[in-house]
Amino acid sequence: MSDIKSKVAYIQGLADGLNIADEATAKVLKAIIKTLEDMAEIIEEHDECIDELDDCMEDICDELDDIDEYLFDDEDDEDEDEEGDFFEAECPNCGEVIYFDSHLCEKMDELICPNCNTSIIGDFEDEEEAEEE
Repeated sequence: MSDIKSKVAYIQGLADGLNIADEATAKVLKAIIKTLEDMAEIIEEHDECIDELDDCMEDICDELDDIDEYLFDDEDDEDEDEEGDFFEAECPNCGEVIYFDSHLCEKMDELICPNCNTSIIGDFEDEEEAEEE
């Protein structure tokens, strides 16, 4: 029994023990308690549905993780081989030393300094070759 249901049962017991003489007041109190009982029942049903949905979502996430691992396992291995190809450049505007991914430089004509948002234009392949030497 849920906590709400037990509280409603306690209120029902208190109301039964009052022996209210006024019939109108007794009817109102009984109607309120009946409404509370109905609400407690609906809340309990919703809690059960939420628990069931939570279990289903966990199962779906596990399945998606398995699918993701199956589909992208080879690409992750390739990415690991390509990691570590960085070179450093100094921003001509602010002097900040910035590390760029060499694969990014191959795809971009210019790079932006993250510190001052100044465009850093240059031949990145020459800089990479100079660093390798």
